[in-house]
Amino acid sequence: MTDNGNETDALAEYYETHELTEDEIMGAEPAEARPADTVMITTSLRLPKPVMDEVRRRAQVRGVRPTSIMREWIEAAIADQEATVPLSVITAAVAEYQHRKAS
Repeated sequence: MTDNGNETDALAEYYETHELTEDEIMGAEPAEARPADTVMITTSLRLPKPVMDEVRRRAQVRGVRPTSIMREWIEAAIADQEATVPLSVITAAVAEYQHRKAS
């Protein structure tokens, strides 16, 4: 099957703006085998919508996928255990707390 890029672009856009269910993730075809030190694990992560919107915005500015930028941030945080938590993360957590408290 040849792909002129339109189908790939449409799929990329869809998956960058839509959430997958756990069944969809678990039913996906396994990735090609990689060396043990580069095996990628899929995990489910729940984020407040404003946080995910900001992740998508920042990823778009950099021209990468949201999952790629999130992986970079997590890897950087693990590499530098002395790093501080970004103010945006604290602000999002406070907003989520206030929202839950008000409900």
